Amino acid sequence: MTIDRTPLIAHADAPWRAVAGRKTMSHKKLTAGRPTCFSSPSGGRARQGGGLGGALNARWCRTLVAASLAVAALPAMAWGPHGHQTVGAIADQLIAGTPTAKKVRQVLGSNLQMASVWADCARGVESNAGTWRYTTSGTYKECAPYENDASKAAMVAFVQRNATRCGGNAGAAQCRHTAYHFTNISIRHDRYDPALPGANPNDLVQAIGAALGVLQGGKSPAPINIASQREALRLLTHYIGDLHQPLHVGSIYLDDAGNITDPTNAQQARAQDNRGGNKLLLKGWKLHATWDDVPGKLTTALIAGQGAIEARRVKPATGPINQWPTAWASDTLVNADRTFQGLTIAPKVGDSWAVSATEPDYRLSREALQHEQIVKAGARLAQIVTTLWP
Repeated sequence: MTIDRTPLIAHADAPWRAVAGRKTMSHKKLTAGRPTCFSSPSGGRARQGGGLGGALNARWCRTLVAASLAVAALPAMAWGPHGHQTVGAIADQLIAGTPTAKKVRQVLGSNLQMASVWADCARGVESNAGTWRYTTSGTYKECAPYENDASKAAMVAFVQRNATRCGGNAGAAQCRHTAYHFTNISIRHDRYDPALPGANPNDLVQAIGAALGVLQGGKSPAPINIASQREALRLLTHYIGDLHQPLHVGSIYLDDAGNITDPTNAQQARAQDNRGGNKLLLKGWKLHATWDDVPGKLTTALIAGQGAIEARRVKPATGPINQWPTAWASDTLVNADRTFQGLTIAPKVGDSWAVSATEPDYRLSREALQHEQIVKAGARLAQIVTTLWP
């Protein structure tokens, strides 16, 4: 079977052709108060299993610091571009040479690896005095294929169609298309339920369901508005990656003393939220960003073929396809507990909590879980498109 490793296309909304180049996402370093150790966030619910993570590559980090300033106001992007592209590449390799691959390319005008970053590139769309435009041309290499006029217009149309109360920044948290990237279920639970605090009608699980509906020939349910199968598949490819980043599904809720809580309603969840680890600072860095950062050595190995080998061993989903997103969210929620094991939490200072970890144990655990989740995401994305277009 021929493996398609071509990562990008020169014109995302024109006939497919390959180009090179991709960018690394950076982290914004913050300051925090002096940490004081409190109870472990695992709350006595330690689970067995590998972990994984991502020590920051020094050269990579230096390259990204400047870029982080441009996106400081935007929510975290699950896995970063390398992680998302790895998920897409694994799925591409699993379907290579099949009618499914042919249909995917027909719908996308590209492969899954390239399409995997489109939803994050759309965060560069902003509105100013009622005028919507793409504002980050030339900033992120992975978005270059979408920076022609037709592709920028497609991103603007998607964001504008799905935005509410955005003001001057279409990437703000209250905008619907940004909410599609995550759900915040307490790690005290072991399954996703749309009725739980932290879930909402336009969260990640619902957005995946909406994209699936469009790809099956239907329409997306309000408030989510997906205009075409191309848009739906671009979104789905990215959202499946998001669904497997533990901090895009599971959340730890804290009081001001750093104690773990379990909110029973939306008001409590808002009061005790830390934005999926974005307000937890590990050595001054957002914990969420630490998990988004996937080691280059891992993505290289997985894209080179190891990921597809491992993905073939992932147990396929059963039952109706529309039930898979909920089942996979529940699986990620169980694993999200592992992101907090080995951490100690200080009292809240300002709007954040400092956390500390025992190294290298925490890094090794993080890297193992990243590895596991990215492989599962690639396998599951391939299963979806194969089921849609056998």
